Amino acid sequence: MDEVSTNPLIVPLFFIIRCLVPLIILLGISYLLKRLGVIAESPKPPEGWNNNNNHSNGEEKAAHV
Repeated sequence: MDEVSTNPLIVPLFFIIRCLVPLIILLGISYLLKRLGVIAESPKPPEGWNNNNNHSNGEEKAAHV
């Protein structure tokens, strides 16, 4: 039988092509959409919007069942 030997560098190369290239493409598209203004940054919450949910004194609210 004829055995096909592959170069050991082919498998990592295919991994990079399979995983990193789509990630780079998606990040590039996201960057372009932000630059064009299609995706806007979320606004900062107003001051004091989360004051009722802070439990800095160690007390926790009972879970509603």
